[in-house]
Amino acid sequence: MYELTVASNHILRNPKMASFTVAAVSLAVAVIVVFMGLLGGFEQEIITSTVENNPHIYVQPKEDETYIYLYRTVSSFLWEYPGVEAVSARLSGKAGAKYKDKVRGVEFLGIDPADENRLMKVEEDIVAGDFQDLRSRKLSAFVGTKLAEELKLDLEDDFILARGNQSAKLRVAGLFETGSARDRSQIYIPLSTAQDLVGKGDVVSEVDARIEDIYQAPYIVSDLRSSFRYESKSWQDMNEDILKLIETQKWFINIFYFLIFIIAGFGIANTMIMIISRRTKEIGILMAMGATRRSILKIFLLESLILAPPAALLGSILAYLAANLIMSYDIELPSEIYMVSKMTVVMRPEFFIYAMLFALLVNFVAGMYPAWKASKMDPVEAIGE
Repeated sequence: MYELTVASNHILRNPKMASFTVAAVSLAVAVIVVFMGLLGGFEQEIITSTVENNPHIYVQPKEDETYIYLYRTVSSFLWEYPGVEAVSARLSGKAGAKYKDKVRGVEFLGIDPADENRLMKVEEDIVAGDFQDLRSRKLSAFVGTKLAEELKLDLEDDFILARGNQSAKLRVAGLFETGSARDRSQIYIPLSTAQDLVGKGDVVSEVDARIEDIYQAPYIVSDLRSSFRYESKSWQDMNEDILKLIETQKWFINIFYFLIFIIAGFGIANTMIMIISRRTKEIGILMAMGATRRSILKIFLLESLILAPPAALLGSILAYLAANLIMSYDIELPSEIYMVSKMTVVMRPEFFIYAMLFALLVNFVAGMYPAWKASKMDPVEAIGE
């Protein structure tokens, strides 16, 4: 097959041309992979913030009640379902935190520290103190770092937590930082202390659970609703608006992918057409020596296919380096606008596969028109140009 020999020799004799083609394809592949990584990272961050950082199942009071009284029974019932990893009975409420002359509105969360840590992995966010101290120190609290800064609170400082006519003098046992709005407004306190503040006895406001397979949550919730009258919700129910937004964004993301592929494809095609248009005389000579139009077509298509694999590999390497560079800067985003707190680039294997297949396909398609055009040239006219 002499066409392959001619194509290989032409690439070796024209390293500048080959380098230019490889560079064009590499940049297209790198741009595609990085943009896919950025969009994938954005979606992953939203899922993480709405699912991984929140309970998967919520059991709330009955329609005509404000609190759950038989929460221990509810907790035991939840543990009977397969795949349940954690169950935590929680009592939440609004209160005012006062230290010296500073006052801030906060949301307190009364919990058992062991149960809450299994549910929310709180200890991963602790920056000072031992979260399990809440079990032995009744009048203690864990405070968000931003709230502590606003109130000028330090470890072991005493502050007042007041709710209506009830108040408690609490000591800062530790600090936590989640990177979300909770750092400015939330306080963890022992469940018994929260119950004293609320003044309704041995009650909780909800019993939440975490499960191994998050997509089993709707089935468990459906069974819970049929078992007792407590209001049960899955993470899908609690985040319905966000999930709809993600579905809507997928359409825009697919359109964006399509536009990136089209732009990159035109860049590659333009490069191939320009290179072939500069070889008119060479095409005429080959045809004068007996090369058929079919052989001319094969030569140019083979050149495109020979250059595609190294270009795709180089583009993937560039994309990987660019992604690591972006991640190294830890770029923060305003979560109230973008729903995520930082820019994340996800490098999934399929992104590289898609980009490399795209490079091979576009190189082949982009080479077809100029190769077909070259094969239709008149040998005499081509040599004379």
